[in-house]
Amino acid sequence: MRILAVALLMTSGFAMAQYERPKKKLIQYGWGVPYTDFVKANIIAMEQRCPFFDGIVLRLRGGWKAYPAHIFRKGLTDPKEYDDDIANLKGTGFQRFTENFALMWGTAERGWDWFEENDWRAAEHNARLIARTAKVGGLVGICFDPEPYGENPWHYPSLPNAKVKPFDDYWQRVRECGARFMQALQDEFPEVRLLTFFQLSIFEEIVDIKDPKERMERLSKHGYGLLPAFLNGMLDVVSPEVIVVDGNEPAYYYRNPDQYMRAYHLMRQRALSLIAPENRRRYMAQVQAGFALYMDFYFGLIPAEYKWGRLSHYLTPEERARWFEHNTYWALYTTDEYVWCYSERMDWWGTQEKAQWHGFVPQGAPEAIRSARSKQEEGKPLGFEIRNMLNAAEERMKE
Repeated sequence: MRILAVALLMTSGFAMAQYERPKKKLIQYGWGVPYTDFVKANIIAMEQRCPFFDGIVLRLRGGWKAYPAHIFRKGLTDPKEYDDDIANLKGTGFQRFTENFALMWGTAERGWDWFEENDWRAAEHNARLIARTAKVGGLVGICFDPEPYGENPWHYPSLPNAKVKPFDDYWQRVRECGARFMQALQDEFPEVRLLTFFQLSIFEEIVDIKDPKERMERLSKHGYGLLPAFLNGMLDVVSPEVIVVDGNEPAYYYRNPDQYMRAYHLMRQRALSLIAPENRRRYMAQVQAGFALYMDFYFGLIPAEYKWGRLSHYLTPEERARWFEHNTYWALYTTDEYVWCYSERMDWWGTQEKAQWHGFVPQGAPEAIRSARSKQEEGKPLGFEIRNMLNAAEERMKE
């Protein structure tokens, strides 16, 4: 009996070790995203300057000659373009930064269309090369930004054949392509982590519509209406080792803990209405809820002419850092695993040599991250609220 009890205890301990919840991770991304050669030459200084990051998004030089990192292109990238990237990554002595991702953009070349098989084969080929480089180079995965910085492959009315092919046809075709996309990635990188800046987190106004026909009608007009089809395709074939992260870009603008809790529920429960029934188990097991931080928004770096970003202009430097600490803490608190920290008009690494903000980091930013991470990791409360502070800033903004 004692032997059995010991065996059960050992088995239980092994199971708990297997399924221990992952450590929360903070990933840096922003304007001036570094190339692999820069990272190789500067990794020691980067890790020493920002030990509070777990990893970075970096840029490959391969595939940038025609359309930089745009995956939906008509042309095939020469695999040799990635040779230098692979050599740089293999030669980089990562120590602190162990969660690193290769950048991939979801922008389409003009005239590119899902139904043109040659167009899709080119996209499949190019995705495969990025996945291969990330795997061989020792990265944990790919950072996929669905936002189109040009032609939009997700907006049905804008697509070349929208006038002759109904939305349902596009939905099925994009789902098929999503499956082929995922298969290409995991063929090259079986345990790939796909950090996406958003997925179903952007459909809050649609997920609770009960009538399936009305949901599809709304999606047919939405700027990212075909993105759920692509995700469903990925889930059709996803292997058990793969993780997809919904990075929840709308979290940029959060102001209170309730928003984080509601967003988590949106991604983990309400969004299931956009997932095919046969994929819902895979979605729950392999799609993580993530969160985003937008440093420019908190630190008064948004140009004053953009009214949506003016609130932090009415905060003191200390209050701005407090907002950043607040959002960093709650993002880490609620995420399944990943938080990505985005910035534009600042420069962690000194890569933006021609910009006026070259080398600039806002006052109090590093300290805010350290404090938030320390409290979260030690299981301590944040210790303050920012509701009154932001309300007072709004009143000053109205004067």
